[in-house]
Amino acid sequence: MFDKETRYVTGGIDERVPQELQCLIWASIEARIFFADGKIDYLQVFTFKKIDGEILALHHEQEQPPLLNVHYTNYRPEYEEILHEKIYVIDDGDHSTMLFAYEY
Repeated sequence: MFDKETRYVTGGIDERVPQELQCLIWASIEARIFFADGKIDYLQVFTFKKIDGEILALHHEQEQPPLLNVHYTNYRPEYEEILHEKIYVIDDGDHSTMLFAYEY
């Protein structure tokens, strides 16, 4: 699941999510695969929160088994546009796609 050679992003993600955040999302999934002993759900959910105007918290969740991880990075003004968005990364067995929840 979530093979590096078959990863895609939608046009909305490509246009609105800075490349460094896309990389952070993929890295978070890779860490989950490594540490979760292969117990990773096909649907990974990401939300964002600004903390004290300087930190961006990236919340990474899955339903089965229930897991939540939070990653932190420096906040940048270009992240403002996605603060209230939810991003899905879905693996259908053949490829993985990163998309906004409203694009599903």
